[in-house]
Amino acid sequence: MSGDRGAVELEGVTKRFGSMVAVDSMNLLVQPGEFLSLLGPSGCGKTTTLRMLAGFEQPDSGFIRISGQYVQGIPPYKRDVNTVFQHYALFPHMTVAENVAYGLRQKGVSKSEIASKVAEALDMVQMSKLAERKPRQMSGGQQQRVAVARALVNRPSVLLLDEPLGALDRKLREEMQIELKLLQSRLGITFVFVTHDQEEAMSMSDRIAIMLDGHIEQLGDPETVYEHPSSAFVAGFIGRNNFWQGVATEHGIRADDGTIFVASRPEEDVPNELPALSAVRPECINLSAEQPADMANVASGVVAGVSHFGDVLQYVVTSGQRDLLVLTPRAHAARFAMGDNVYCSWSPDDVYLFSARQADIVMADSENLES
Repeated sequence: MSGDRGAVELEGVTKRFGSMVAVDSMNLLVQPGEFLSLLGPSGCGKTTTLRMLAGFEQPDSGFIRISGQYVQGIPPYKRDVNTVFQHYALFPHMTVAENVAYGLRQKGVSKSEIASKVAEALDMVQMSKLAERKPRQMSGGQQQRVAVARALVNRPSVLLLDEPLGALDRKLREEMQIELKLLQSRLGITFVFVTHDQEEAMSMSDRIAIMLDGHIEQLGDPETVYEHPSSAFVAGFIGRNNFWQGVATEHGIRADDGTIFVASRPEEDVPNELPALSAVRPECINLSAEQPADMANVASGVVAGVSHFGDVLQYVVTSGQRDLLVLTPRAHAARFAMGDNVYCSWSPDDVYLFSARQADIVMADSENLES
């Protein structure tokens, strides 16, 4: 494995900036040809990790191998990787073709080979017809394609992408997510992609490394990290959740307001009477005008907000001293209006149970459900 082209290995990698530990004893193995995303909030260490892979930063301890070769101390231009940044750093005075050819010219590649490789790279990203344009004459999405072509023209074993879609509007960003994933699948090159956008990571990645405070909180495929979050932080960061604080009971949790919630799928083994968090995803909550007779978990409330998101309706239901977020498919939803009295119910199978060690993080993030 370690000698395979495109394999990336971090072993006990730590990076400090003064007294701050940006990356803390990280171990990570990226398979050749894999699309792996480093996902997490600002300051979690994801960009520092990418910069160490690129060679812009050096680890204080630990080892990094790319395609089986140790790369500590090797400058960026001598590594078999290329990087695409959020701000594409295209040369404004050069044409598209000249931008893509720049690295090849610096390496002394022959003119005929440059022409062939540039044409191939531009064809990959569907930019051949704009080869003679300059960056100012192109849209953000077109500039992004040029930046990717420039990074791929030498066919590196690993492409590093540092939030490359962050400057694009939502519609274009979603289109480029599809294009990038298709391109990566077609080329078979290892992509290591940094983002703080969980939807972006979920839609593109083979696996996601969710980072917090310089370490990997969970590593897995999108379905696993969504359906089986390993911690309260992951549950709150991937998708959305309604959280309750309380203490663990034999069958679930007793919330601080005295409400008992039944859970049949605890993600952590929390001893009875110790502080705990329970969580239910908004799409797992059913809304009804009448109290359900056969549901273990029921809360009554009043509709305080209704939002429309294409094929999904989002409700905010005030129940006691808290608000619940509820998502329902438009096609199957009974419609409720502001001020309606409703019942929220959910199955014990849809309740997560965690220890309270990350309560401050997840409760702060869930305070404003409509943000």
